[in-house]
Amino acid sequence: MRYEYYRDQLNPKKNKGNILKVALLALILVVLVVWVIVWNSSNTFEPEVVSEQAFYEGYFTLNTRLDQTLARRFPSMEFIDARLSDDGVGTRNFHLKDSKKVRPNEIEKFLESSLGGYGFRIRQTTGGPDYWEFQVISDSTVWSLYHFEFMDKQTAPVSILPADIAKVTKRPRLAVIIDDFGYSMNETINGFISLKEPFTAAVIPGRSFSTSVDERLKSRGIPTLIHMPMVTITNTTSEPDYALSDDLSDGEMLRRLNKAKKDVPNAIGMNNHQGSGGTQSQRVMGSVTDFLGDHKMFFIDSRTIAASVAEKVAKEHSIPTNSRDVFLDEVDDPEAIAGELFRLARIAKEGGEAIGIGHCRPNTLVTLKKYLPALAEAGFDLVPVSKLVR
Repeated sequence: MRYEYYRDQLNPKKNKGNILKVALLALILVVLVVWVIVWNSSNTFEPEVVSEQAFYEGYFTLNTRLDQTLARRFPSMEFIDARLSDDGVGTRNFHLKDSKKVRPNEIEKFLESSLGGYGFRIRQTTGGPDYWEFQVISDSTVWSLYHFEFMDKQTAPVSILPADIAKVTKRPRLAVIIDDFGYSMNETINGFISLKEPFTAAVIPGRSFSTSVDERLKSRGIPTLIHMPMVTITNTTSEPDYALSDDLSDGEMLRRLNKAKKDVPNAIGMNNHQGSGGTQSQRVMGSVTDFLGDHKMFFIDSRTIAASVAEKVAKEHSIPTNSRDVFLDEVDDPEAIAGELFRLARIAKEGGEAIGIGHCRPNTLVTLKKYLPALAEAGFDLVPVSKLVR
């Protein structure tokens, strides 16, 4: 009996209830793991990918509408430009022609009602004697600034132009072409599209924004050209899929011209991109003028080389044509661009008309916004380049 007692103490019987509890917990754990795996697999999704074009279209359309609404709400207000600082804060600049007709609290309320629904709040800074400034804030982060500067009519200069072109008679005609639309959609492009003075936009084919910017320009009544790539004198090009050269067959040149027209469907004419080699070729320009004749389009010779035969061949094929007089922004500096614009005006004053070509650059935009209204006020007739072909 003693032996049996100690054996029972050393080898106690297992508790069946505890075993069942452990088994039940293990089963519950397995079920949970399986459920999580199944739930994750059935609820996976691909995030919507917004294309670069869709992003810019939405962003700049919103800004443009807000600018237009501000102008309607405050008729004495004019949008000037928008700039992005190195730290990512955008500043939108406006001129107030008469500060007595607008109060800062009215602007603040308007911005609050327009942007408050997106989670932003508006705060006016201290400003200064000749401007107001408002910050668009989310939490403690300043996202953008709205800057309103006064333009006192009493202190405005009579003319900002040189004396010899400050007042002209006989209304000499000036046409400005802006090249290289199509590469991007940014504040600079938006600024050109918002220009009030007439100009002609040259859209390069085959780029991400070629067709969309062509449509936007059309919606604003701005005429477009196909900025047709052609090879340089060293037979090089920045646009190998479109550039015209003597090395191509007639069929390939026609294919490229048709492809360019499809990319820029609203174009009423054409000018050359690069092309110091292509515009010297009778054969290349013959293909171009045959194509233009079929589509009832005109040609503007950008004259990237003095030996160009483009205008001559166009006339021989009865294609309306003309050529550039001045490149406005070979030097990308506001003062240099202004100097070339004044030179263009002097050519027009002397000969009755002139054509200038610039590019989609911030300094070019700033200069044109400043001086084109002054040239119009001085008596120059600002026209689309289609008015100067013959």
